[in-house]
Amino acid sequence: MNCLFVVNDPSELDPSQTTTMMLARMAARGHRVTVAGASDLSLDVDARIHAHVSHVDPSGARTRRDELILGAGDLVVVRTNPARGLSGPIYSSLLDLLAFASLHHGVVVLNDADSLRRATSKLYASRLPEHLRPRTIVTRDGAKIRRFVEDNPGKSILKPLVGTRGTDVFQVRGDEPNLNQIMEVLLRGGLAMAQEFVPEAVEGDTRVIVLDGAALTVDGHVAAVRRVPKSTDFRSNVHVGAVPEPAEYTPKLRAVVEAAAPLLAADGLALCGLDIIGDKIIEINVFSAGGIGDASTFFGVDFIAPILDFFESAVANPT
Repeated sequence: MNCLFVVNDPSELDPSQTTTMMLARMAARGHRVTVAGASDLSLDVDARIHAHVSHVDPSGARTRRDELILGAGDLVVVRTNPARGLSGPIYSSLLDLLAFASLHHGVVVLNDADSLRRATSKLYASRLPEHLRPRTIVTRDGAKIRRFVEDNPGKSILKPLVGTRGTDVFQVRGDEPNLNQIMEVLLRGGLAMAQEFVPEAVEGDTRVIVLDGAALTVDGHVAAVRRVPKSTDFRSNVHVGAVPEPAEYTPKLRAVVEAAAPLLAADGLALCGLDIIGDKIIEINVFSAGGIGDASTFFGVDFIAPILDFFESAVANPT
């Protein structure tokens, strides 16, 4: 099987990343595994989709360069992150090409390209039932943001609609003296999101990996990682210093996942990470959700294998 992983930039891959582990493990299974950047796909005069790729061996090393033409029975795994330096036009064109390859050439694309387009921003979480998400507004109107913050009895979280790694995320109260300056920072980039602060956030959040409509589970262990913020920072992003720990899969977490995961799978989002605080989903990671390696280490099981099994099954039994 030809298996192409598409990332922002292959030169930025790190051996510790989940994507790199997947590349090596798929190659070890005997598949022809390649990796390409988001701008490495194109359409020729015969409406075929080409990809400039690097081959990957079972050690994870990138070997020779090549050009592939995607066709029926090929698998494309999308592991991009549009919020990390990937320009909007390049990302949009990539999804157009992948959707075309799926519709007209029988290429299996995971996650589904049209679904990824819908889920590009944090606004996608508004599709979930109201009880699963914090009270939220999305706007570019500073007056509405101020009204939300002032009317909220507790703290509020302000952040850009498209972002990652905790960048430009602020915690404020109704009497925040720097609210105007914070809004200026957020609204320069477009729409902003204001959410009520979930009190359990002081203890961190829990990322649960879901696969094909259910929590990713191996030998009774769920791929769930708790991310504990530093004492000097409310954000739970590892990139800003939060520490990953094994997470207990509580009945509260189970109820949230069982309510949300089937909805995501039905919308073409088979592999996702749900960031949960208390009984609320704060974010849905649909592109290249990490933490799978940490979960495997914490629980002493292999969470990568069932994901690769799913990839193979998706090609063997296309919908």
